[in-house]
Amino acid sequence: MLSLPVLIGMIAAGIIGGVLAVHFLGGNKQSVLNSDTEVIARFRQDYPECGISEIYFTRDRRTAFFDLPQQGTGIVHGVGAKFLTRILQNGDIQEIRKQDETRLFVRMHDFTWPAASFSFNDKKTRDVVCDWLART
Repeated sequence: MLSLPVLIGMIAAGIIGGVLAVHFLGGNKQSVLNSDTEVIARFRQDYPECGISEIYFTRDRRTAFFDLPQQGTGIVHGVGAKFLTRILQNGDIQEIRKQDETRLFVRMHDFTWPAASFSFNDKKTRDVVCDWLART
């Protein structure tokens, strides 16, 4: 029979080992979009038929927005080491709110990604993306 201190030590060692394994295997890696070419390649994996024009990035370059005429607004968003792609169309967005000079809050009708706050480099970029999403 194990004593309580030994059992607690084994549990702590197991938790620490699991956390270290995730860390060293890249589980805490944050994906970043380095170029327009990378955004287009990632988006076309899911939507090969879409034509992408001008691309706007968030400040941390984890999210890219682009206008898809006649279809809505395209998004490529980093989630951990992977990327999420979406076309937001009419009725997908529940709320859009400008939070300050460069931040935008978006609430969607999608339970897999219900809300997000995006920070841009400047007010102009935030306003262009906001207009695309409001029109969607």
